[in-house]
Amino acid sequence: MKKLLFLCIGASLSYTGYSQNNVNQTRVAGHSADKLAQDIQYQGSGTTLSTKKTRKTTAAFPATFGKKEVVGNTSYDLQTNGSTQRRVQQSGNTISCGWTYSAEANVSSTSAFADRGTGYAHYNGTSWSPNPTARLEPIRVGFGGFAGNGGATERYISHDGAGNSLYMSTKTGGSWTNAAMTTSITNQAIWPHAAASGNWLYVIASPADSNLHTNGIRSGYFFSRSNDNGATWIDNMIPMPLVDSVGHYRGGGNSYSISANGSHVAVLFGDMATDLTLISSNDNGATWTKKIIWDWPLNHFDFSSAAPTDTNNDAIVDTLFTNDGSQTMTMNAAGDVHVAFPLVRVYKTGANTGYNFFYTSYLAYWNSVKDTVFQLDNIFSIYRDCDGDQQFGLGANYVGAAATDPDAIYNTIGLITMPSITLTSGAPEKILIAYTAVMDNDTTVDDFNHPFWLGASQLEGQNYRDVFVIGSQDGANTWTYPVNISRTAHFEEVYPSMAENVGGNTLAVLYQGDIEPGTILQNSDLYDPSFQNLMICQSMLIDSIFIVGADSTAPCGQVELPLAVNNFTAQAGIINVYPNPTTDVLNINMDLVATSKVVVYEIADITGKVVYSSTANNVKSELNKINIAGLATGPYVLKITTDSGIYTEKVIKQ
Repeated sequence: MKKLLFLCIGASLSYTGYSQNNVNQTRVAGHSADKLAQDIQYQGSGTTLSTKKTRKTTAAFPATFGKKEVVGNTSYDLQTNGSTQRRVQQSGNTISCGWTYSAEANVSSTSAFADRGTGYAHYNGTSWSPNPTARLEPIRVGFGGFAGNGGATERYISHDGAGNSLYMSTKTGGSWTNAAMTTSITNQAIWPHAAASGNWLYVIASPADSNLHTNGIRSGYFFSRSNDNGATWIDNMIPMPLVDSVGHYRGGGNSYSISANGSHVAVLFGDMATDLTLISSNDNGATWTKKIIWDWPLNHFDFSSAAPTDTNNDAIVDTLFTNDGSQTMTMNAAGDVHVAFPLVRVYKTGANTGYNFFYTSYLAYWNSVKDTVFQLDNIFSIYRDCDGDQQFGLGANYVGAAATDPDAIYNTIGLITMPSITLTSGAPEKILIAYTAVMDNDTTVDDFNHPFWLGASQLEGQNYRDVFVIGSQDGANTWTYPVNISRTAHFEEVYPSMAENVGGNTLAVLYQGDIEPGTILQNSDLYDPSFQNLMICQSMLIDSIFIVGADSTAPCGQVELPLAVNNFTAQAGIINVYPNPTTDVLNINMDLVATSKVVVYEIADITGKVVYSSTANNVKSELNKINIAGLATGPYVLKITTDSGIYTEKVIKQ
């Protein structure tokens, strides 16, 4: 796992006061991509590229965009160190989803997660399989993903949790088989990403020993290829050809992506302060060509050293743009490669072993036909000003050190990050990119208006992220605005993944949702058994992305209620809770429209631990008195579950 020192600059940036280059981006039916010149790296202050936006008079967004399904959950909430493996396979309306799963209860960052493995769900075109209650594998495994795009056989490749080998789960028909792969275990490969085409199977992985070097790269890259679906190997965990230490001091940590189509295969490499390097082959990996998509100007640069980001040795620290290690790629049948990657601004003074970064964050795009880097989204674009105050509001999790402020930043530090790219079949070919980004002023708060946020005061001000999809249907010449597909206020949605290629008219996006920004494994995420890390598959018509994405309001339009909560409404009855705050007795006066066969009363503390629970039967009208005199002072959440829905309210014990 990567562990880096983060130091954030500033708290709330203006759309106009920090502009370096202004580009007129008045848009009606989507927008053109903006070319990102390499010399943008050497600007010394924040960059804002959008100063105008169009706002049509439109109807309110519907309650959801497409259809959301909770296909499972997990208490292990770190889904990748960098790039996300392909976690979705899709053939028309048939969908398979996989993720890193655990059902361990009452977890913390030091939990063993002994049952960690792959969670799997399948949609047969009519209904989803039941939410998994156990991993696919008989042993503990780590981050994995699909190889190929489904069909009669599905393959999910992960790594043995003991670090000894790679592991493959294979589904043929309706049955799964599991076995250690025959790839070399000499270097104890972990964090595999895989792709398949026909009988060809390709795997890229990192060594378990982060001090191991390949081609001069610390924690370098190992590559395997097979022409018989992994039974035997032509190349067996060899150092990745052409990727060398000139542009890469270190690798590892899922900092790669792989794609295959026909005889074409390509692998994309890059992390913080490295080149973004593409190597591609048209002969199933026998020979390769190399392309630097984004050049980090300091060769073999070690972020953990005392060296500053000084590109010309003039003793002046330079602010540079770098990809954040969560890049994604895919290709079509012709071998044309499409890449999406985040860019963030960083600098290093040399005074310590960490680095500094700015809020500036872009989604960048490149393809092998145009061979030009374009900007598709900018966190400080005016269309992201959802509350119309000309500011982008950022909370406490992006200010100060993690030791003093709860930190909800992921390994990939960008405010725009974790992209997943796919192509549609047929003409015209459509390019779709899903990713996650923070929302303007959608932060954790300590009040009575947002009952699904537990409201621990020490965690106020953490920004929530939503999932976005942006698309082009004219060869990347013009793009939609980013369409906010998840759209839930006060709910965190991250780690989006799509199939490598999509046929038909429907797009499926898998992502992880939670009521707390960040992860329990990395920072101050609180474990909540009622809302623990839902795995959500959202399906939508591809055409609707282009219709909604023509409007610059598409990035906003959040709704208050989180996913999959049947909230108690006024039509179901009346519930009064008093006094609040209270020192001893909490009165709950309930008058329901229809008799509820079962009513469950629960009170949970800020960690999610249930400290009171009781059940009543056949309730229509009643006054329930709960004695909480023995509870410690502080905030709690009262949850009442009835046949008509769920009622929650924050209560204070004085």
